[in-house]
Amino acid sequence: MSRQHKGSFHETVVSITNNDEIILSVDEFPFESALSLSPLIAYWEDKLISDPNCNASKISELAGMLRRKSDLISPIHDVSIIDKHIDTVDLLMEDIFAGALWENDLKAVVAPFHFESFYATPKLEELKLLGGNNYSEKLNIDKKTLLFRLTLSAYTIILDKFYNANFYIDEPFIFTIKDKFTNLDRHYKLTIDLKFMEVKAKGEVKKLKAQEINFLINRYNNLDLWMQKLPPENFEFSGFAIYDFTDVTIEETISSLRYELLDRDSVATEEGFDILQQKLRVLFGLPGIKLGFASCPAMREFDTTYARKIWNGLVLTHGSDLKLADLKGSIYEPVIKKGHTVIVEDLKVLPEPTKIEDLLLEHGVRNLIVAPLEYEGRIIGLMELASPIPGELNALSTIRLKEVLSLFALAMNRGLEELRSSIQNIIKEKYTAIHPIVEWRFTQAAINLLEKMERNATSEIEPIVFRDVYPLYGSSDIRGSAIERNKAIQGDLLEQLVLAKEVILAAKDNLPLTILDELIFKIDKLSQNIVQDLASDEESIILGFLREEIEPLFEHFTKQNPAAERAIQVYRTAINNPYKVVYNKRRAYEESMFMINETISTFLEREEEKAQQIFPHYFEKYKTDGLEYNIYIGSSLLNNGNFQPIYLKNMRLWQLMLTCEVARRIHNLRANLKLPLEITQLILVHSDPISIRFRLDEKKFDVEGANNIRYEIIKKRLDKATVRGTEERLTQPNKIAIVYTQQKEVNEYIRYIEFLQSEGYIGKHIERLELEEMQGVQGLKALRIEVSFNEHLRHDIDAGDELLSIAQNASLN
Repeated sequence: MSRQHKGSFHETVVSITNNDEIILSVDEFPFESALSLSPLIAYWEDKLISDPNCNASKISELAGMLRRKSDLISPIHDVSIIDKHIDTVDLLMEDIFAGALWENDLKAVVAPFHFESFYATPKLEELKLLGGNNYSEKLNIDKKTLLFRLTLSAYTIILDKFYNANFYIDEPFIFTIKDKFTNLDRHYKLTIDLKFMEVKAKGEVKKLKAQEINFLINRYNNLDLWMQKLPPENFEFSGFAIYDFTDVTIEETISSLRYELLDRDSVATEEGFDILQQKLRVLFGLPGIKLGFASCPAMREFDTTYARKIWNGLVLTHGSDLKLADLKGSIYEPVIKKGHTVIVEDLKVLPEPTKIEDLLLEHGVRNLIVAPLEYEGRIIGLMELASPIPGELNALSTIRLKEVLSLFALAMNRGLEELRSSIQNIIKEKYTAIHPIVEWRFTQAAINLLEKMERNATSEIEPIVFRDVYPLYGSSDIRGSAIERNKAIQGDLLEQLVLAKEVILAAKDNLPLTILDELIFKIDKLSQNIVQDLASDEESIILGFLREEIEPLFEHFTKQNPAAERAIQVYRTAINNPYKVVYNKRRAYEESMFMINETISTFLEREEEKAQQIFPHYFEKYKTDGLEYNIYIGSSLLNNGNFQPIYLKNMRLWQLMLTCEVARRIHNLRANLKLPLEITQLILVHSDPISIRFRLDEKKFDVEGANNIRYEIIKKRLDKATVRGTEERLTQPNKIAIVYTQQKEVNEYIRYIEFLQSEGYIGKHIERLELEEMQGVQGLKALRIEVSFNEHLRHDIDAGDELLSIAQNASLN
């Protein structure tokens, strides 16, 4: 057998998890201890008695040898005694070191509370886990903590032996050394067997109550207090400990990776990346492999600065000029698009390398694994492991890789979430809620601002402008909404005045006061005034009169004339609402208007969502006395810029069909309205592209440039437009007005109208109108068509599901 020699050592391995300050004033281990083989000799003697199957003659022979070697029985202070009697020691150690495992075990025996072995297996001796003076480095623990744990361990043995108190420190002892071949870290967990170690008291053992023991245990970090209660000089340790080491490199590395990946800087900084790469080298036992990872939050964001913010790949780097199109046919395509893990044994033998493979070869990569990073079922990025040696990474490597992929995915998602949070904070501060189709541009601006702030450059947010976009505008307005609102107010006020008059008349029967006649006269006068017309301040005047002069009399009327109580109760019931006024006709008006707006808005949102799937576009709507919306479509709104005129034609036809369907729905809804309001509808056609800019002050888009402002002026004034030479309003119920300025626009829409006539959407008659000039607006013309309410259309569009397909097919034809 092979042996290691003993030296002096006053440190032990420990890891403190408590944040309290360690209190230990001594500079060396305070207990007396000695190496002794007596417990082992006692073990053999006991075995001779207790084990009938043991080799009795051999043990008797061993006992005789020990009697002749008394220096092995006494405490051993000189390690040379072990060398002198090594043959006998080998025999004594047979039950501790199994012969069949001798060559591969990592096992040693050491003096109490020491880390210098005097007897060890060859493999442990070769690794040099024990021996030397660099224990703090091997254990990554400072000497004060080592001494603390050494002393605390001694006290746990004392509590167990003399006070029957089980108090253990369940903290793994991990040694870390460099592999002599790869120079990578290897981690070994130490298990200590104290079966052959004894503690004896010098003199009488001090008695401690249970409360005192618990007091000490709860203050385990204050060992000075322990030494006062249980002075170390009252105890001595003898015998030896058995150290058994297990290779836990994989477990420790994965645990360490998990800890590192919890750090927000692990995937965002160069230092964090280097640490992760080194740990993966340890995990795979390959010192030459390289790590890479890159975010891919969504395919449409692949080419954005947002995605590249967390690009630390082999070729997908911050400064990379690779685009999504470059992935086609490359080894990365099945990873990002399908979530497959790709293993390339040797890049040089690929039959049809793409630009990406050529770049990898230029970086010295021959062999690699590319795996997707998935979070909650979504691919959010990819991870790369690469080697310059063909075949070094293979299918077996993916088994180990799977153990850490979820950790990297979690860290990647956290990094993206933090980036999203920073971006959203800027967007909320600088902009407002952003339509998804243009969010990429606001995200890009936010990232550019973050990068400027990181460089301590000017923190001005860049302007957001989309050029050469085509506008579409439409409105569904409630006809005569202001008039209907006034009628509702008039009706409610008249009803409340009538109820007030009924109260006065009921009270007047038994209360002959001339002033009551004056109040009746005042009520009649106010009623006559509002029947003719409702002035702007008339409502407040009437309500003030009722609340100040009529309602305060109700309590007195009730006391003086109980007959008036019924009329008073009717009045109070009529105004029993949050507004404390009669609100019947206004409620009918508001509910009717709400139902119209909700019907239009819900239908428009649902159909617009489908239209986004045909071609992405910007859409915004806002409610007035009805509903208006803007649509912008064009290449500059898109990240990829893939726009064709056919999509604009499709959108215009879809808008016209949508407007017809809105009219049909409101026509059918009128039967269920408390107030049968009507809507008018208008579409503004503008063929020339415009530019829109996001205005930071108003948090919305607005047109940019003098030529484009005319379009905005037209939109604002069309609701008052009239037919030239008449006072007739352009917009009429059951009809759609299409306003234009150019002949090519009317030619295009005539085609759409003829198609929709064939489909049964609109009637046969088309009005061609010129509009009266308005301030700042001249030369406007319009087509006016009548919506068909025939329920038997060529296509059943009641649910609106066919609108897009019909529009698309028609515009293609």
